Amino acid sequence: MKLTLFSSGSCGNCGIILGNNKNIMIDAGLSKKQIDAHLEKSGLDFSKIDYLFITHSHIDHVKGLAMILKKTNTQIFMSNGTYSDLLKTKEKLIYEEALYSKRIYIFQKINLRMDYETLFLDEFSVEPIPTFHDASESVGYIINSAENKLVYITDTGYVHNSLFGKISNADCYVLESNHDPQILMSDPIRPLALKIRILSDHGHLSNEDSMVVLAKVMGAKTKLVLHAHISQDCNLTQIVNLTRERVFNDYGLDVKNVEFVITSPYRTKEYLI
Repeated sequence: MKLTLFSSGSCGNCGIILGNNKNIMIDAGLSKKQIDAHLEKSGLDFSKIDYLFITHSHIDHVKGLAMILKKTNTQIFMSNGTYSDLLKTKEKLIYEEALYSKRIYIFQKINLRMDYETLFLDEFSVEPIPTFHDASESVGYIINSAENKLVYITDTGYVHNSLFGKISNADCYVLESNHDPQILMSDPIRPLALKIRILSDHGHLSNEDSMVVLAKVMGAKTKLVLHAHISQDCNLTQIVNLTRERVFNDYGLDVKNVEFVITSPYRTKEYLI
């Protein structure tokens, strides 16, 4: 399994997971033209993207989705809440047609705890998991191959502890580390209502909260962590690193064999998981 994030943050979110025979894209928060350019740099095009999973309906996660539906044959997966949100946009007819033609698949909840069906797609199994954000039925994903497990969670105010067993001991985590609360609250541009929204249980994970989650779920198999969806205005690389060191020291963790990467919307790199 190989992972490349084309972009992560409020300017757009999109990444690919390459398997032995099939490939997955997560989110389409860039224009199709931008995604095409990233794919070309990776020696790919949309004919090689078999499945596209959407986390939620915010524009920085679905900007290129309508055009992808119009111009490609890629199979799209999303929650019912995300689909309902998309029907409120000007591209409503595109999404309705895609559902009718089975280009869009809406995965189902299987119980009241918000467990979802696991999707078995060739060499991959993909399990959606609930996240807590101000979008209808936002989700993250647990992606398994025969050899590897990847957990992808961004855009959530918290990670419910009932999920810890499912997401534990992954080979790779892509986990939001959005902001430092002190920098956020002192930001002179963001209105107070937006700051409260970001800090809420349906907002974004702070550095501290993200590191505590990692400290509780990382295991012996974990070898790669990507700190994702980092605010360009309300966070700093140094603070992310210092917060991680402090929290992991508090938990007595030895992470010398784990690679930690601070993602950027302007830098892409392929990682072997």
